[in-house]
Amino acid sequence: MTADAERSPAEQRGAPRPIKLQLVPIAAGILLAFLLLRLLGFAASASGVAAQLYVLPVIQFAALLAGGYLAGRLATVSGFMNGVAVAVVFIVVWAALNAIHEAQLVQEAGPAALPRMNMGGIVIGDLLNLIPAAFGGWLAERGRA
Repeated sequence: MTADAERSPAEQRGAPRPIKLQLVPIAAGILLAFLLLRLLGFAASASGVAAQLYVLPVIQFAALLAGGYLAGRLATVSGFMNGVAVAVVFIVVWAALNAIHEAQLVQEAGPAALPRMNMGGIVIGDLLNLIPAAFGGWLAERGRA
């Protein structure tokens, strides 16, 4: 048996590449995602299709896919993880903006005005944000290899 046959497939491909999050690619991906979300939202609203139930999730999916792809493309390594980081920051910013909105709602109308907490919806929504950005980062990394 040769030395290559004794090694595992992972060892034959070479050493594992390091996971490295890079600030500039992540920031560029986030900026692109928010700009696309805003621009496509305005376009959908102006054309009158924004009232359709499926339009805004599709727009958000496309924006996060593009943001994750850009982050993965600009990153020197770990395109997938840089795409995931775009989604994580997107979720954190969305949660902060939602908290500010709900705090204003409580000030104006009292705590009874808040909707019930829907943890299942939050988890599913976060997954639906993570998937396109991670997939975009993965596509960028695969395209580079």
